[in-house]
Parts: sequence; C-alpha cells; structure tokens
Amino acid sequence: MKNYTIVFIGGMVGATLRFLVQSLTNTYLMLWIANLIGSFLLGTLNGVFNKKENETLKLFLTTGMLGAFTTFSTFSEEWFFQLRENVMVGILFGTIMTVSCFVVSFLGYRIVQGER
Repeated sequence: MKNYTIVFIGGMVGATLRFLVQSLTNTYLMLWIANLIGSFLLGTLNGVFNKKENETLKLFLTTGMLGAFTTFSTFSEEWFFQLRENVMVGILFGTIMTVSCFVVSFLGYRIVQGER
C-alpha cells in the first residue's frame, strides 16, 4: 500500500507541474516542453538510481511525478490530430517527437553515468 501512496502523491505533483507548464504556454508547445524535459529527467534519474537504489524515491519521481507530467495519451492525441490533418506532417511529428525524447533521455542517462 505504501508504494501506491508514493506513486499517487508523485502523480499529483507531476500533474500540477504539467498544468503549470500548460498555463504558461500553448497546448502544442506544452507537449514538447513536458515531453522533452520529462524524458531528460527520466533518463537522468534512471542513471542516478542505477548507481544507488532507493525504490521509494524512484517510484515517487519516475512512475508518479514524471508519469503524470509526460502523458503518452496527450502525445497520441496530438499525433492522431496531425495525421488527420496531413499524413506526412503527422508522420514527421510522431517521428521527431519520439526520436527527440529518446535522445534527451539517453543524454540525461549518459551525463549522470559520466560517459560521453
């Protein structure tokens, strides 16, 4: 039950942070900001927790907070919208978002691991 509570609290923090970003930017830009920042932080945290285990903090930050901050459903909705409007733009959008999130996640992980 403790882990559920930790994830729940982290999710509340992440959702609140996402709402803050959304209130400061337009929806389209918010998606890029949230996903790139969240992916970078997730990669970084995976590198940190790879060195030192703290399951409670890891659940709070990764599954809870970043899980709520970067929701795949919002990305999927925007991708579907782009595909409906213009298939090529939709394919480009989905590819660039996916690859860029992977790249920043990988960079965050490598930075913490001390590798270049």
